[in-house]
Amino acid sequence: MIAAQDGVCCVCLRAPAVHVDHCHSTGRVRGVLCLNCNVGIGLLKDNPDCMRRAAEYLEGTRGSQHS
Repeated sequence: MIAAQDGVCCVCLRAPAVHVDHCHSTGRVRGVLCLNCNVGIGLLKDNPDCMRRAAEYLEGTRGSQHS
Protein backbone atom coordinates (compact mmCIF):
# COMPACT_ATOMS: atom_id res chain seq x y z
CA MET A 1 0.00 0.00 0.00
CA ILE A 2 2.82 2.41 0.86
CA ALA A 3 4.57 1.64 -2.44
CA ALA A 4 1.32 2.30 -4.33
CA GLN A 5 1.23 5.73 -2.64
CA ASP A 6 4.88 6.40 -3.62
CA GLY A 7 5.76 6.35 0.09
CA VAL A 8 3.87 9.55 0.88
CA CYS A 9 0.67 10.32 2.75
CA CYS A 10 -2.35 9.96 0.48
CA VAL A 11 -3.93 13.11 1.95
CA CYS A 12 -1.19 15.77 2.00
CA LEU A 13 1.00 14.06 -0.65
CA ARG A 14 4.17 15.30 1.09
CA ALA A 15 4.98 13.64 4.39
CA PRO A 16 6.06 10.01 4.73
CA ALA A 17 3.22 7.51 4.95
CA VAL A 18 3.73 5.82 8.32
CA HIS A 19 0.31 5.48 10.00
CA VAL A 20 -2.22 2.92 8.81
CA ASP A 21 -5.63 4.61 8.64
CA HIS A 22 -8.79 2.58 9.09
CA CYS A 23 -12.53 3.09 9.38
CA HIS A 24 -13.46 2.89 13.05
CA SER A 25 -16.90 1.51 12.19
CA THR A 26 -15.86 -1.32 9.88
CA GLY A 27 -12.15 -1.77 10.61
CA ARG A 28 -11.40 -1.53 6.87
CA VAL A 29 -7.97 -0.09 6.07
CA ARG A 30 -8.30 3.03 3.92
CA GLY A 31 -4.68 3.96 3.33
CA VAL A 32 -1.45 5.04 4.99
CA LEU A 33 -1.17 8.60 6.25
CA CYS A 34 1.35 10.84 7.94
CA LEU A 35 0.85 11.55 11.64
CA ASN A 36 -0.67 15.02 11.09
CA CYS A 37 -3.26 13.90 8.54
CA ASN A 38 -4.16 10.84 10.60
CA VAL A 39 -4.66 12.95 13.72
CA GLY A 40 -6.59 15.62 11.78
CA ILE A 41 -9.04 13.09 10.39
CA GLY A 42 -9.44 11.59 13.85
CA LEU A 43 -10.07 14.97 15.45
CA LEU A 44 -12.82 15.58 12.90
CA LYS A 45 -14.32 12.23 13.96
CA ASP A 46 -13.99 10.62 10.49
CA ASN A 47 -16.97 12.78 9.49
CA PRO A 48 -16.97 13.55 5.72
CA ASP A 49 -19.50 16.38 6.13
CA CYS A 50 -17.28 18.06 8.71
CA MET A 51 -14.28 17.56 6.41
CA ARG A 52 -16.15 19.20 3.51
CA ARG A 53 -17.15 22.15 5.70
CA ALA A 54 -13.51 22.51 6.79
CA ALA A 55 -12.38 22.51 3.14
CA GLU A 56 -15.04 25.08 2.22
CA TYR A 57 -13.97 27.21 5.16
CA LEU A 58 -10.32 27.10 4.09
CA GLU A 59 -11.27 27.91 0.49
CA GLY A 60 -13.19 30.94 1.73
CA THR A 61 -16.52 29.80 0.33
CA ARG A 62 -18.31 29.51 3.68
CA GLY A 63 -17.56 33.00 4.96
CA SER A 64 -19.56 33.63 8.12
CA GLN A 65 -22.42 31.30 7.19
CA HIS A 66 -23.79 29.13 9.95
CA SER A 67 -25.62 26.06 8.72
